[in-house]
Amino acid sequence: MNARFFIQLISLLCIFVIALVMEIAPWPAGFQSFKPAWLVLVLTYWAISIPEKVSIGSAFILGVIWDLVLGSIMGIHALVLSLFMYLVAKNHLLVRNLSLLQQSLLIILLVFAIRLGVFVVEFLIHNATFQWQEIFGALISGLLWPWLFLLLRKIRLKLRISE
Repeated sequence: MNARFFIQLISLLCIFVIALVMEIAPWPAGFQSFKPAWLVLVLTYWAISIPEKVSIGSAFILGVIWDLVLGSIMGIHALVLSLFMYLVAKNHLLVRNLSLLQQSLLIILLVFAIRLGVFVVEFLIHNATFQWQEIFGALISGLLWPWLFLLLRKIRLKLRISE
């Protein structure tokens, strides 16, 4: 294998580690619902830009790691992330051709649907309650999407990570 492949692989792993760290970083109790879904945002970008390399398997592995780190029931985040990344990877050409504003609106729906999906699975396992403040985190994620998209695209082009 060539050195460029390893640099690209290490770069992708570092980006996902940073996203996981930002995902589990503590926020003040009153602002917990405003926390963006960093891992979902980063995973969505890479599933749109290089769906052959980052897709359902990556989402499953990151979901299992997310479950381990959070101490939640094993497989909840892996199941929900895999399901939604399947939808994103299957429609990556459509999503890629949307404007950044349309993508932001789609991200808001995606993040809210993922959080709702995690709630449904937790509700089926044990009595969980849904916090409607989760909408704020989805809105913040949608607002951050254009900047994160442009930043990750710049990194992808600089490292020449492509299909």
